Amino acid sequence: RFKRRRDLGMARPGEERRERRRVGALLGAYYRIEDSDAAPGGEVSAASAAGELDARGFNAQQYFDTMVASGKMPELVKRAKHLDVQIKQLDGQMQSFVYDNYTNLTRAVDVIKQMKFCIEGLDPDLVDLEQAIGRVTSVEQHVEDGVSGRSMQIEVLLKRQRVCRQLQVLFALPSTLSRCLNRGEYGRALEAYCCCLDFLRQYKHMPTFKNVLEDVEHQMNQIGSALEHRLRAPYLSVDEAVNSSVTLLDMGKDHTKVLREYLAGRTAVLKQSLKHCFCGEPLHAPGFGRVDSVANGAEMSKEEQDMRRPESQELQSACWRLTDSYVPQLCDAVEGCQRLQEASEGSVADVLLQDFVSQRVQELCDRLFGLISDRRPPVRVLVSCVHSVRDALRRAHAAMPEPVSKTFMAFLALTADAALRWTFADASSRLVSALSALHADCKRLQESASSGLDDVLEQIAMAEQALLKQSFGALLDSQPLLKLLGPDRPACQRLFAEVQRQELAFFWVFAEVC
Repeated sequence: RFKRRRDLGMARPGEERRERRRVGALLGAYYRIEDSDAAPGGEVSAASAAGELDARGFNAQQYFDTMVASGKMPELVKRAKHLDVQIKQLDGQMQSFVYDNYTNLTRAVDVIKQMKFCIEGLDPDLVDLEQAIGRVTSVEQHVEDGVSGRSMQIEVLLKRQRVCRQLQVLFALPSTLSRCLNRGEYGRALEAYCCCLDFLRQYKHMPTFKNVLEDVEHQMNQIGSALEHRLRAPYLSVDEAVNSSVTLLDMGKDHTKVLREYLAGRTAVLKQSLKHCFCGEPLHAPGFGRVDSVANGAEMSKEEQDMRRPESQELQSACWRLTDSYVPQLCDAVEGCQRLQEASEGSVADVLLQDFVSQRVQELCDRLFGLISDRRPPVRVLVSCVHSVRDALRRAHAAMPEPVSKTFMAFLALTADAALRWTFADASSRLVSALSALHADCKRLQESASSGLDDVLEQIAMAEQALLKQSFGALLDSQPLLKLLGPDRPACQRLFAEVQRQELAFFWVFAEVC
């Protein structure tokens, strides 16, 4: 090394610069330092070397000479101070880097020592673990050798076990169906029957399975009979009736027969409900029949008086029960039948349902018309009650428009005609009573010596007022019947014609009495 230094000190300045340049080039190539100021031939320009302190191959003497020759003393002093500041900053950064590296190195040494201590302490445990793994491997091999010879036998036994369980279920199927029949669990019975039916029919040539199949079929026939009897029960709800019908259809029963049984059961339920609606008992519903003006002590109007009449209360009670009980049950029955029709083919089910709806609505109209004819409520109360029933039937009309519309429109026309007849009949009766009273008064005045012509004329004037009042009163009372018929133009025309006939009959009564 000292020989090398002596050689460099004795070397010529040109050789020394070339050596430094070579070393700098090697360091630059090693650290991948890009030199934008290097000449294409690898030489550093004098301007670059003189002007850039960080350039590779920097010549300090040349830089100093250039600065002294071209610069002024204040600028040189300022430049020197700036360089001192940079040198101090670089020294501080270098010291910080050295300290950080030393600290990291110290920590690394400590961690390595700890890891070495821990790893050295694990040697006995690793040896024990290796021995345990070896024992587990040997035991596993021993078990595998012992089981491999019997694996086929175990598989055969497992198959036999599964078959025995299936046979146990098959042989217990009759008793299972009997329990379901006693408990009313018809859906569960059908599910168990469907699961085992294919197997029993496939092996029915074997006497054992043939006997089981016969017992199962006997139990299913009993379940079918129980379901059919249940469908006709008047206490069964619509959902329960639909579920029972679906169960019968899944059992393979005739679809038309099942529909007939379903509709027969719904008929029994609706007849019982209709009977309850016209039982004649007073209705105790919240707010029913309440008149606010009476509660306040005010005088009642004519409409309020009509609402409180016994015949009005009875009609309102019946219509309220119809809209609350009978009509919703009818709509539920129709919708349930339509759900059953989804699996049906042909028009037989449609005919059955139309007949059912038509008959049930006709029964409702007959009972309601009978009550109206017997009790003869005020026309306004009549129209209001019938409108409430009509509104309740909209749901049934949406499902079966033709039978509902046809039957109920005929009922409306019949009711309007009857109401018109008894309205004019009552007016004629009151007119006859007024004329009879007039004749009696005239006879009494004629026999009395103190009476004069003025008294007779007064009685006649009162009779004329009664005539006009009864005539116009009948017309006014008949006016709400137009709202009852609604947009049915032919029915309205027939009502007008009947009004003319009743008005003519009214005056004929007047003429005959006179």
